[in-house]
Amino acid sequence: MRKDSVRRAPDFETPEARNVGWALLPRRSSPDCNMTIVVQRFEPGGDFEDHRHDLEQYFFVTRGRLEMTIGGETAVYEEGDFVSVDRDVAHSGRNLSDAESELLVIDYWPADSEDRLGLD
Repeated sequence: MRKDSVRRAPDFETPEARNVGWALLPRRSSPDCNMTIVVQRFEPGGDFEDHRHDLEQYFFVTRGRLEMTIGGETAVYEEGDFVSVDRDVAHSGRNLSDAESELLVIDYWPADSEDRLGLD
């Protein structure tokens, strides 16, 4: 067993994401896979533009209400909803709530590939 601490990174903006805050859990590696767990926060009106990754992503809505477009299909996700995004599938989203929304994001990629998110 290994105990780790969460690192709180400052809120930031990129061309793909606005009003976003992150708390990163240390990257995990095994002989089979690499994984990161991220708490992603969106202020009211916060969004992220259409983009894709060379890895799988899993989203669990822990707070709020988000509209997400994944592979061209748009749906609304609320607290308790879970959604997966396959490798190389375009996705975008925005916070529909009047308060902060929060996602638990799990990124997964094979151990024999490079760190796709640049978190090393």
